[in-house]
Amino acid sequence: MRLLALVGLVGLLSACGQGVEETQAPVTDSQERTQMDPPESWCRSYTSQKYCPSVCAWYSAPPPGYCGLKARE
Repeated sequence: MRLLALVGLVGLLSACGQGVEETQAPVTDSQERTQMDPPESWCRSYTSQKYCPSVCAWYSAPPPGYCGLKARE
């Protein structure tokens, strides 16, 4: 019976913690961009300009060219 009460209490406390995330500081643009950018290896897995996704960029040098992350501003 004590175990059941303990499990119920832990469940109640964990539910109360869900609203804590909203009170954290907002994510800055640089942090958000870092989390959203694909990894360089993902871009480089595309071997032709035709299939290089728009979130990446096609660079023609060095030949024969490669798909990579877009240059940051």
